[in-house]
Amino acid sequence: MNRRVRLSLLAGILLLAAPPLVAAEGDVSLEGGFVWEREDGNHQGDLKATLTPAGDGEWSCVFNFEWEDGPHAYAGTCRGSLSGELSGDIVSDGERAMKFKFSGAFKGGGFSGTHGFVTEEGELRNSGTLTLAAPAKS
Repeated sequence: MNRRVRLSLLAGILLLAAPPLVAAEGDVSLEGGFVWEREDGNHQGDLKATLTPAGDGEWSCVFNFEWEDGPHAYAGTCRGSLSGELSGDIVSDGERAMKFKFSGAFKGGGFSGTHGFVTEEGELRNSGTLTLAAPAKS
């Protein structure tokens, strides 16, 4: 086999082996975890995100997780690229609507970023980290 054929075969195998982040024209599902940094000890938990296309480089997003008082679904929008930098604005569920921001980047098939909450005075306070990737296929 010549070198070009070998490289083409290798590229095809790698593409088939990599889990796709985006289903054709559909929702993007990601799973991972978060860390909420607190003075009394960090809180860690599982995190699931669903991104729904809402335009060129924009998605509606929902983050599902368990917190001390039960399950939550925080929703908002995000902008950027599913192969580069991504950031978003999220609002909490429940009666006390808190605003959150997250930012980070996809690298090596996963997303790694930070999150923070917006105080009543409009100041952004860092609150921790989050990591997400395409769910493992069973």
